[in-house]
Amino acid sequence: MRCLTSACRRPQLKCDPGGTPTIERRADPMSEYSIGIDDHYAWANLVSVTTSGPNDVLLDKRRVELLDQQLTASPYHHETLQMRLTGAEKLVRDVKTSANKRAKLALSSLIGELAPAKCRGIAIRVPPLPDLPATVAEVHANTWIMNRADGMIYHQALTQAAARLNLRVFYFEKDNVLELAAQARGKTARDLERQLKAFRTTLGPPWRKGHVVACAGAIFAHVSAAPLKPKTPRQKGRA
Repeated sequence: MRCLTSACRRPQLKCDPGGTPTIERRADPMSEYSIGIDDHYAWANLVSVTTSGPNDVLLDKRRVELLDQQLTASPYHHETLQMRLTGAEKLVRDVKTSANKRAKLALSSLIGELAPAKCRGIAIRVPPLPDLPATVAEVHANTWIMNRADGMIYHQALTQAAARLNLRVFYFEKDNVLELAAQARGKTARDLERQLKAFRTTLGPPWRKGHVVACAGAIFAHVSAAPLKPKTPRQKGRA
């Protein structure tokens, strides 16, 4: 397990157009990596990982804001309940527009900073809903949907941004992503979890459960997205 954050790769702080500090690191001369995402209401943790032989290598971690500050993070569940439908629809559209813009900026900025390394894809939890209903009224008509609709705004913004950037999207269940990643790397889930938690010692806080889940997702996506190696003539004969 390695982390590429030595003095020769010292991060620099800069601000995105919205004034949010981000971490900039020079890309390691590795050819490919994957991004694991721990998504929340209006923000997300992005964890970028590659592999080098038996080592899982952390390239970058950062928190990104997915909403302009003047907008509400949970429009379906709060503000729109007391609004006329026309105003409610406009507020939801504004939140979606902001989330879509910021999600694409966050991913494209990260990819640019890690260039010339190439991103294989992103890994993110299974979406909270199959899709968002077309209207606010439809969301309000179903409590189960309303409780998940706000989270779906940001999840959808991230996956749609990935699609626009031609990135493959891999979905995982939080309950078994460690097992999937460990199996992909030929390790036990316990060993992999211990190794991923050890990143906190190297990087310092914050390094919480969500970071570990995102890191495991990135490893799973990275292995899953790896190009198949061509078989040798001898291997072809055995197939």
